[in-house]
Amino acid sequence: MSGFFGKWRRQKSTASASSAQTPALTLEAEALLPPLVIEAERIGQQLRAGVHHQHRAGAGEDFWQYRPAHDHEPAHRIDWRQSARSDQLWVREREAEGAQQLTLWCDPSPSMDWQSRPDLPRKNAQAQLATLALAAAALHGGERVALLNGPEQGRSVSGPHALPRLAQNLVLGPSVALPSLDTLLPYGQLILVSDFLITPEAMEKLLADVAARPARTELLCVLDPAERSLPYAGRITFDSLEAEGDLTLPAVETLAESYEREMRAHLDRLSHMAEAHRAGFTLHHTDQPLLPALLALYARLTGGRLHA
Repeated sequence: MSGFFGKWRRQKSTASASSAQTPALTLEAEALLPPLVIEAERIGQQLRAGVHHQHRAGAGEDFWQYRPAHDHEPAHRIDWRQSARSDQLWVREREAEGAQQLTLWCDPSPSMDWQSRPDLPRKNAQAQLATLALAAAALHGGERVALLNGPEQGRSVSGPHALPRLAQNLVLGPSVALPSLDTLLPYGQLILVSDFLITPEAMEKLLADVAARPARTELLCVLDPAERSLPYAGRITFDSLEAEGDLTLPAVETLAESYEREMRAHLDRLSHMAEAHRAGFTLHHTDQPLLPALLALYARLTGGRLHA
């Protein structure tokens, strides 16, 4: 059943998915840029207002806290004097100083260009808004921000005035897969925004690659509610978004229970795999408000706590 995830969509043609490269859609994207930036700014300000900021680990000089050492922790980071007092290896963390860097990637794959109902946003539109809102909050906090999307991928910018430039790279830039993560800075932060409708093997490879980089990582999983369950009945033809061909099922409702069970298992695997690789995992459905999911993610990322 996992091969079904992300590949098939109800009555969605391959031609319409591939039309994202046409000039008409580019003009449409250009028209959407100003309101997208405005909305991202608004949510970004709410994020900063909704979180009490606390200390966080970084490359400064002031002692912050001891924490248990992770598996494969570099030997030079172990505080051997503190560790000698117990059976646990400990790392001495210092408080961050100066500007940090937040790096974001928003999944451009065809499976993101979908909505189950006209009253819902497309997954890619919601993912782009989330990406830019998190970028806006970081820019207003004095941090540098880099996107792993667009023609300027990996180039960091700073200052609130930089948000339109990031939006242009995100929306108008070429659709590329996740590029090299070698540009991540020590003690930086990485957010990956996607539907993560991929096989466990592909997800394990991605997380292992991310975990090998010196960055605090968060995963934001954006799903349409029809991907969490299977709300269709009767004979339905599903057209592929990412491959040729289609799939016709004579009685879709008979698969609903097993589909929901498999999807729950898939999301549980994602969450457990993220935890095993010291990454946070946040799930957002496009029929729900975006702010609560971003607040929880932003609080973890910044070491803050939510306002009561």
